[in-house]
Amino acid sequence: MSSTKDEPLLVGSKNELPELVQEEFDSILTNQEDVKVAVASDMDLNGNYEDSWLLATDKRIVVLSGNHNKKPELVHELPLVDVDSIILKNYVGNGLLEVQTKGKAKELLRFSKTAYNSSEISEVPKVVDEIREQNGYKVEGSNNHYNGHERGNRKVRRCEKCGNIIRRGNLCPNCLDKHTLLARLFGYLKPYWYIAAIAFALSVVTVGLGRLIPPMITKQLIDRVFKPIEATTNNQRLYLLNVFVLALIGIHIFNTLLGTGRTYMMRWLGNKVIFDLRTSAYQYLQQLSLSFYNKKQTGRLISRVSNDTGRLQRFIVSGIQELLMNVLLLTGMCIVLFVTNWRLAALTLIPIPVLVTGSIIFGKKMHRVYHKVWRRMAGISAILADTIPGVRVVKAFASEDREINRFNTQNEEHFSSSMRAAKLSTIYFPIMGFATFAGGIIIRWFGGRDIITGNMTLGELMLFMSYMWMFYGPIKGLTRLNHMMQRAAAAAERVFEILDAQPEVDDKKDAIELPTIKGDVEFKNVVFSYDDEKNALDGISFKVKAGEMVGLSGPSGAGKTTLINMISRFYDAKEGSIYIDGYNIKDVKMKSLRDQIGVVLQNPFLFRGTIAENIAYGRPDASIEEVVAAAKAANAHDFVIGFPDGYDTMVGERGTGLSGGEKQRISIARAILKNPRILILDEATSSVDTETEALIQSAIERLIEGRTTFAIAHRLSTLRKSDKLIILDKGEIVEQGTHDELIENDGLYKRLVDLQSQLSKMKAV
Repeated sequence: MSSTKDEPLLVGSKNELPELVQEEFDSILTNQEDVKVAVASDMDLNGNYEDSWLLATDKRIVVLSGNHNKKPELVHELPLVDVDSIILKNYVGNGLLEVQTKGKAKELLRFSKTAYNSSEISEVPKVVDEIREQNGYKVEGSNNHYNGHERGNRKVRRCEKCGNIIRRGNLCPNCLDKHTLLARLFGYLKPYWYIAAIAFALSVVTVGLGRLIPPMITKQLIDRVFKPIEATTNNQRLYLLNVFVLALIGIHIFNTLLGTGRTYMMRWLGNKVIFDLRTSAYQYLQQLSLSFYNKKQTGRLISRVSNDTGRLQRFIVSGIQELLMNVLLLTGMCIVLFVTNWRLAALTLIPIPVLVTGSIIFGKKMHRVYHKVWRRMAGISAILADTIPGVRVVKAFASEDREINRFNTQNEEHFSSSMRAAKLSTIYFPIMGFATFAGGIIIRWFGGRDIITGNMTLGELMLFMSYMWMFYGPIKGLTRLNHMMQRAAAAAERVFEILDAQPEVDDKKDAIELPTIKGDVEFKNVVFSYDDEKNALDGISFKVKAGEMVGLSGPSGAGKTTLINMISRFYDAKEGSIYIDGYNIKDVKMKSLRDQIGVVLQNPFLFRGTIAENIAYGRPDASIEEVVAAAKAANAHDFVIGFPDGYDTMVGERGTGLSGGEKQRISIARAILKNPRILILDEATSSVDTETEALIQSAIERLIEGRTTFAIAHRLSTLRKSDKLIILDKGEIVEQGTHDELIENDGLYKRLVDLQSQLSKMKAV
């Protein structure tokens, strides 16, 4: 579907919906209806978690409800002519699309916040109003019929060419076709154009030597040796036979050598281009903000960097070679055939329109189908990336069957999409084969007639027959190439979606290097929200002097972790500013900021590698002596040397093989070695036993000396020594002061301390 500036915007795609849902919609809609809106929800109208889907065409709105395993049920079928207005309402925890018809309100679709943020539900009211205006219906006050969120009050970007909403990246999905994607992919060939030029020259030579010349030599063998003119003697015929055979042998050997070199160059070129593309994708992933990862599944991103770039590699290595060879071969054969017998050559081209038309029609269908196939495959990868690392949780909750069912559902959808692609291929290739067969029949009949009438020699007919099989071969190859281009375009679109994503937190163009800091920190009226609706931080202001330890406390969800994330600039404040040593952190380069901040998390993350490599992660150039010194300061040295390989002990994925306390002490050693000016401790001792906590606590006391420290602690007793305590509740600072001051204040902090003391006494009993 396409859109112009005079047409309504498009939201979603029907092809994105499950197979059963598409089939049900197809049974309801007519061929004349143009689908403009297709969105999915995760709730029914009663607020229960069940899949629902809404389609809007240029004639009506249709809503279905159900799940992936049973036939969806029709909930609403509403002609657009009956619609007075459509309203989007946001409630706590969910939202609602409501339609006004003849003065009566009717609920269309209920959705959770997750569905709202991951789909384009917010755009439905505006698009439906535009459809109605396009159809000549009167729309009064349409700007007031929806809540104006437009993705959290952010300005919706539109394509200058077609007016369509650009929902992600910088490219319009309606204006973007496979040629644009592949042209952009070929841009990665630019630095290696000379290799491509040499490979092209070799392709010209090898096509001529290996494909065009041998049939011409065969023609001479038939006309001058096998069926010679009467004046030719046997000795002359034998001499010519030797010459032609030796020529074929020489051509074959020389062509093989050139072809081997060309193939190697193309493989090098393909591998190099994908190396650059994969590197760019990974580098860009590292630059993207945490908010990007909050919205994406790990498995899908892994699939794009590995599987999709692999498909692009195969296209460059095999597809481009095939394209060059086929185009050159077709051009050369056409020239030879038309010079030899232009009438018969023209007849040979009769099946070409069928081949070209079939390629165009089926190519468009295959692009949509294969786009869905790869999307389903990415979904399978996402499930694997979730469940394999979390297999312990799956087994602990006896959820194997549920995860198997979830995987099977995704796998069945992939199977259905793959079978739809198989059906298209099953229809497509026999049609192409029949066109090839028809061409052979034409050449045999007309060529045979010309031989009988003396207008053509047997050698010329054999030349035509040889070229015919080679001629339709490249045509078939070009149709297969179109199939490969569709797959490559789908893969390129997914990879470039990463490269087109805009980091929400990035350096300014004029950002400066943050010099070595003392550690003064100031928050000025900082406001931040994850969803642009509820503020996680609401007007936070405080000052911390260099070297002070600040304890952060408050109920769960009060905003403690969000606050420390703001210091490292994992997220940017919506309002207000954060200053370090008087520098606004938005004005300095993030690397220079984060190089001077150390973080010890509640659940430390260790990478696969040696213990020494994990400790030195923040300072890869550190000597082994510095690594050991940091480990000793973190009370980690004793257990490390207890391993047979000591500091060369390999750590499994995510720290497998180490206890929670051991991983925590290694992460503290990592922070000590980095020697940051600002230290962030996020529940660093909450998940370990008492003895291990004492070791970690003593290590932390050495770590915080002379540093500005922000500490979130599960056990409030660990915050007693803090220079200042900041107590948060519902995103606001409700108390500030020392431990003693807050106890005397008899506020939230004292209630939390008393509650924890009571719980400790109950555990002791």
